[in-house]
Amino acid sequence: MNKTSTKLQSENVYITYPLKNGGEVTAVEDFNLTVEEGEFVCIVGPSGCGKSTVLGAVAGFHDISYGSLYLDGKEITGAGRDRGVVFQDASLFPWRTALGNIIYGLEVAGVPKSERQKKGDELLELVGLNSFGSHYPNQLSGGMQQRVNVARALAIEPSLMLLDEPFGALDAQTREFMQLELLRIWKATKQTILFVTHDIAEAVYLSDHVVVMTARPGKLLEKVKIDLPRPRPLEIKRSKEFTEYEKYIWDLIVTEKQKNVV
Repeated sequence: MNKTSTKLQSENVYITYPLKNGGEVTAVEDFNLTVEEGEFVCIVGPSGCGKSTVLGAVAGFHDISYGSLYLDGKEITGAGRDRGVVFQDASLFPWRTALGNIIYGLEVAGVPKSERQKKGDELLELVGLNSFGSHYPNQLSGGMQQRVNVARALAIEPSLMLLDEPFGALDAQTREFMQLELLRIWKATKQTILFVTHDIAEAVYLSDHVVVMTARPGKLLEKVKIDLPRPRPLEIKRSKEFTEYEKYIWDLIVTEKQKNVV
């Protein structure tokens, strides 16, 4: 990794899983990707192509069989506080308030109470929940729970944010609102984000680049630069340029799906 602006680098990554019969299946093959600092990159592809497997490997949750993954020039060898992870399920502690959930990682790290309280209050304001810090998860809507989830990941001040279908369980209207909110948070924090989704329109709307993966075994098929102006109002989804990107990526994925049709 020679570029000082490079945040994440994947080099010839293979990920295989053992089978019960003693063989193995290759989920990801020769995967190469570069993500620059401050970029918002989405990964899409056919079902089962290994999108979440790649994200899990970057998070340090999955071992890779061959190749290398680097974050800030250092090889990834396991999970670490330099990566914040957000899943589809908010998985908040039901016995802790919104604020309590956000600052949990800071408590574990031994951050002084006054400092973590201040950080928690700042993050509540950032995600638009400053009036809901004392509410418990069952008192929050699905979208609000995910905003707490994002704030909890940001609290540890990660070098890279990893999001795996974070809005997949939300209704369409809430999902669009959360997309808009995430872009606002991204702009405010200047985070680097790697985001997995099956929703092509979501990927186009959010991204600087959309990474399209092949059918399993997943490899990088194409990295599509999304040359749409920012900030992006939701209305941009109805523009000709937006729908052209959406169709182009959809055609790539359909072609990959057809390769597996017998």
